[in-house]
Amino acid sequence: MLCFAVWFQLKQKCVYEVKTIAQIITQEARTELERLRAIWVWLCHNIEYDVSGYLGQSKMLYSPEEVIAAGKGVCSGYASLCLKMCREVGLQCQEVSGYGKGVGHRPGQSLRDVRSNHMWNAVLLGGQWFLMDACWGAGHMDMQHQSFVKEFNDFYFLTDPEDFVESHFPDKEEWQLLDQPMTREEFEKLVSKSSAFFTLGLKLIQPKHFYTITDDGEVNLSISSSMSVTYNYDITPRHDLLHGGNAEQKETSRSSWGVMTMSHRTMRLQILPRTQGTYDIRVYARLELASGPLSSVCSFTVECPAPRAMEEIPENPSRFWGLQVGSEALGVAPGGSPGSHMLEMEEGELELTMKTSRSLMALCQLVHPGLEPALAKRCLATQIRPDGLTVHTLCPSRGFYRLSVFVRDYDKPEDRFENAANFLLHCKVATQVELFPPGLGSECGPGTSTLQAGLSKFSHTGALVSTQQGKCNVTFHNQQDLELHAVLWRAEGQAPAVRLERHLFSTFTDSRVMVSTSLPGPGVYRLGLYARTTPGAAFNPLCDFVLRSSCEQPGLPFPSIYTAWGKGCVLFEPRVGLLEPAAWVRFRVRVPGAKKVSAIGEERVELKMNKSLVWEGDVFTGGVRQVQLASSSSEYSGSMDFMLAFDIRRSAALR
Repeated sequence: MLCFAVWFQLKQKCVYEVKTIAQIITQEARTELERLRAIWVWLCHNIEYDVSGYLGQSKMLYSPEEVIAAGKGVCSGYASLCLKMCREVGLQCQEVSGYGKGVGHRPGQSLRDVRSNHMWNAVLLGGQWFLMDACWGAGHMDMQHQSFVKEFNDFYFLTDPEDFVESHFPDKEEWQLLDQPMTREEFEKLVSKSSAFFTLGLKLIQPKHFYTITDDGEVNLSISSSMSVTYNYDITPRHDLLHGGNAEQKETSRSSWGVMTMSHRTMRLQILPRTQGTYDIRVYARLELASGPLSSVCSFTVECPAPRAMEEIPENPSRFWGLQVGSEALGVAPGGSPGSHMLEMEEGELELTMKTSRSLMALCQLVHPGLEPALAKRCLATQIRPDGLTVHTLCPSRGFYRLSVFVRDYDKPEDRFENAANFLLHCKVATQVELFPPGLGSECGPGTSTLQAGLSKFSHTGALVSTQQGKCNVTFHNQQDLELHAVLWRAEGQAPAVRLERHLFSTFTDSRVMVSTSLPGPGVYRLGLYARTTPGAAFNPLCDFVLRSSCEQPGLPFPSIYTAWGKGCVLFEPRVGLLEPAAWVRFRVRVPGAKKVSAIGEERVELKMNKSLVWEGDVFTGGVRQVQLASSSSEYSGSMDFMLAFDIRRSAALR
């Protein structure tokens, strides 16, 4: 830029003639637009706003030569210098006076008897008039520090008249350059918008006016965008502006006064003031992938004559409700069961499903003003599949809850969890069911973990299993021949008459596994599946099932299991481990490789193998407290291995 280097030399020599400078900075320009652009850039970078002159602390500079010499001027100084420089290089230019919504403007104020406070320019290019404001293009004034902030803003160069009139209202209607000019009253009522609002491609859907009164205690804001944009907002009561205070504390306490959501590149903000009064609302935005702070894009005022009576809304650190901006990059795909940011729960229970584009690991958090964190964990059960996440949620009391979902790639445990969604749940009736058992794992029901372990064809594909009889059989196939272990557990203080492990019985045949439960009473239980690939190694968790029993009749325990009861062994009869006294009981069992199978009670009964390779026989339960089932792999050996033990119920006469 040789011309600007020459200008710098002239400045050192105190040469301030407008004609000389204009010709030098435009000497490389070949078109009218290039000449105008050179003048615009020079004005914005070499003239600062005269803050002291504006505040009356020094004499205002008006003439172009004075402005050039001092390197500063007020709006009229910018406009007059722009006018003269344009004319010196053959450009047709006009000064335009009017009202600008800049420093000193009070949003919503009437301009009926207010004199013009601003000046800008109109330039003729190719037979068409365009608008520009070099004063606002150079930067802005910081009233708090009484200083000028130099910040080049290209938005005010040849600005679209539809956008320009949002902040610049000319004295003469024709300089709006609009087919349908705006009235002064319409200009006064406009929501205040910054240049960032337009450069981000935003469009205000509602409200249309700066001053808005709540309807049934709420006001709704909607902004659409042509690009991916992220937002934030402030809600500030007018009395805070008057009396000062800790802004950070106010911001934290009022983030729940608004409900912000984003869908289809449209941001919606539901404003719910908690008290009667006047509130200033300011919205901030930036491009989703951009770095740095968000820019203020628009502001308006809300009058709340009567707040809505409603429960407290939990704090939302991310501010957005529903799927978060950028959730697709995290692997959470649009769609699934939550069609809204706020989900109504009529009976205090919700099943929420989110689609995923790849295998994810998920953590969930439930927040309610009166819910302790330890109890909140018992309100969630998460099922993780390669193509989706399902969160079962219980709400133990009425009101609003925040359900937050955090995800990371399933096969990248070193990555941190990122917030993918925050749903606002509204519970109208508290759940009547018992909360989930404590200690649930992060993966409930069949999913990614069981698939990777080679387990398939589950009889129960969900995380929750309900039974009215107090019994259930969970079956599946073990294709990789893992060593499996199952555990049954329920909350403390609810111990059954017999050890809980006796109410669980696992059967392994070929690749098929059946985990049977006979629950000791009504309530909620955790059935955990574990696996290991190396004998002697620790068992790793695969998944948990939540068992819900509504049966009031206690289920009978299964027999005690010894190590000789191994893979391939099947118990057909009796399927309970508590037998009636002084009764004949039919035993039927399959034991692969056994040469002898005996039932040992008051007497020893040798079971016989039938054509189906099932050992069977009748045993009398009198005179003993236990019947044991044993086997031997040799017909001639006298030693036998105990497999199962059945208790005999004590008769009423002996109790």
